[in-house]
Amino acid sequence: MNANFGSSHSPQEIDLNITPIIDCFTVLITFLLASASFLSIGFFEASTPGKGASSAPLEPKTELVVRIKADRIAEFKKKGVKSGVSRFDLKRPETAKAISEELDQLKSTDVGLIQILVSADDDVPYQSLAEIMGHLNKTTLPVIVGDF
Repeated sequence: MNANFGSSHSPQEIDLNITPIIDCFTVLITFLLASASFLSIGFFEASTPGKGASSAPLEPKTELVVRIKADRIAEFKKKGVKSGVSRFDLKRPETAKAISEELDQLKSTDVGLIQILVSADDDVPYQSLAEIMGHLNKTTLPVIVGDF
């Protein structure tokens, strides 16, 4: 197509530069894909007091807080109906059996334990944390990791 303005019979050639449009869409798509990975939709169940819901809060009778210290001492702190503190030295080989027995005892008795809270010092080796988490996961109770 030639641009010939003198003759009405010849078609016109139009140059349309679409490179900037493609560049804009490329940046836009990249931005949307990157930002979409940070979006998460969470659902939670909330009940209000009424005919079917009780107005009493659903708090556990006993709460187990596991704290792993930098010197590889695991501290099991029980709060609530059954209170107390148990300490386990993770450097000793017989500790695994003692932790399993403690968790089995807590789960078998009716103390209302519904979750376990776990936290660790910054200097705790990963192996120690993984060992404790392995024992806690065997209880089939929800394990919440964080600093409490």
